[in-house]
Amino acid sequence: MIKNTILMVFLLLLFSCTNQKKEVKNVVPTEIAKAKPNNNIEPQNNINSVKTEIEPYDFDTILKNGFHLSYRVYKDTTEGDSLQSLTLVKGNRDIKMLSEVSYPMLHKNLGYIEADFGDTFLFVQSYGSGNPDEMQLIKKENGEELKAGVIVDVNKDQNVVLYIENLHQENEKLKLLDLKNSTEKLITDFDNLSCTNDGGLRNCVIIDTVTSKEIILKTDSEEDNFSKRYSRKSVK
Repeated sequence: MIKNTILMVFLLLLFSCTNQKKEVKNVVPTEIAKAKPNNNIEPQNNINSVKTEIEPYDFDTILKNGFHLSYRVYKDTTEGDSLQSLTLVKGNRDIKMLSEVSYPMLHKNLGYIEADFGDTFLFVQSYGSGNPDEMQLIKKENGEELKAGVIVDVNKDQNVVLYIENLHQENEKLKLLDLKNSTEKLITDFDNLSCTNDGGLRNCVIIDTVTSKEIILKTDSEEDNFSKRYSRKSVK
């Protein structure tokens, strides 16, 4: 009788442990993941992140020296609108949100890396054929905007950027930025050419050749056949 009682107690304990294990396996966590606190940029009110870097991005997001762009999709908890953004990140540290648009707008509207110059990179937003591509030269370490305008042309190997400041304004300027020499020059030699009548300087001038000593710009049209050489040492 005692043996039978002991056996019954043992079986009851075994059955109880088995049920507890099953219950543990079926537990569903109430929170799948929590975003890490961001101490480097101002908090965004009324935003609830629902996705974080889980969808493929149409453009490369990796930058040199351990930096990258983080693609995120989330909802505004006040309006309920779906949004998407690109944030400059180093390791696990958010540095600065670079752009934010409605989801699911095209990724090229949100932005992409046009060129990586080491300490800086060229961030571009494109809105379709015929429309100007807006650019920002951004310092990686803190996300500071060093230059802004509309991109005309770029030589990635030689770190040369041709761009327009203040497009379609009275103070519109064509500028040649030489990042290898940390210099910039205002370009006025192409101002009165025939090709500027159609699409302005944006569709008129390109970077033809870049060497260690000079940069050659030329027209990109059948109407004009004009080129100009600029010494890299004298670019200011």
